[in-house]
Amino acid sequence: MSDPALAAAELTDERGRLEPTPIGPILGRRDLGGYRGMHELLGALAEPVARGARVRLVGRSARGLRLFGFEVGPPEATDVTVVVAGLHPIEWIGVETAMTLLEALAERPPPDRRVFVVPIANPDGFAEVEANLRAGRRRFVRHNARGVDLNRNFPSFWGWPSLARLLLGPVFARGKAAASEPEVRALVDTLVALPIDRALSLHSFGGAVLHPYGARLARPGRLAELEEHAGEIARASDPRRPYRVAQSSRWVPGFTATGMEIDWFYDHHGALALLVECSRGGLAGRPWGDLARAASEPFAWFNPREPAPVATAIAAACLPFVRGVGGPE
Repeated sequence: MSDPALAAAELTDERGRLEPTPIGPILGRRDLGGYRGMHELLGALAEPVARGARVRLVGRSARGLRLFGFEVGPPEATDVTVVVAGLHPIEWIGVETAMTLLEALAERPPPDRRVFVVPIANPDGFAEVEANLRAGRRRFVRHNARGVDLNRNFPSFWGWPSLARLLLGPVFARGKAAASEPEVRALVDTLVALPIDRALSLHSFGGAVLHPYGARLARPGRLAELEEHAGEIARASDPRRPYRVAQSSRWVPGFTATGMEIDWFYDHHGALALLVECSRGGLAGRPWGDLARAASEPFAWFNPREPAPVATAIAAACLPFVRGVGGPE
């Protein structure tokens, strides 16, 4: 683990390189919600750090932006939960949910478990989305700066045949080799030796909790445990209309997904690994008269208009799993 003081200084330095003007007013004029840009998010991370969260420089992105992780709980704990968000950069509600989770964990750290949170796993992509929003450009951004879908670049089942990649190759671009992308390589190198037994990845949208496998139709050996934990999160995320629980490869019939992070966590670590598709996007619930305009905004496809209540609800739903409780009795 790197020197926390040095990493905290690097966090401050990175923030100084970013656009400081809040993005909220820009999004507000387009009715896209009260989200925060990267400068604001990195500033908000000062609070969990002040409460004792340990900062680690995980690596750098393709364009040289720093990739940070934050750890809470006893450093000597032998059980580890990993939380990753922002692999797909337009999915800002996942980042906001990770931030909310980290704040709750820093306020009340688990007594017997370490939790390692990477709130912005694709900083180049996040910065590109932010630049588009500030410039008024309506763009869909899924990749890193080298045009790779980071959630198809993890080592497990990388390169397996997939109908989704055959039909929509550029959308699901896997990269030149497993962990070829600096962001994924940094995560794998940092996490590969940790005793991870639980993993949570935060995405958007679809109102679903997915579990391994993404690349295989075969059922995972720990299916009952995975479905129990996924069901608890699904019900708590939206009690009135619970999220769907599904094996990732069976979520969309015929479309498997190779090189996914949850497959790597399950395959390499044997961890209980879940992926939450946070919210049902930003089009649901809009009045008909507003729907056509919102549909022209790719950002609105993935992110609800009011992020705070959604992030709070999903973070609360995931917190027992992250803290190592819940599941089969």
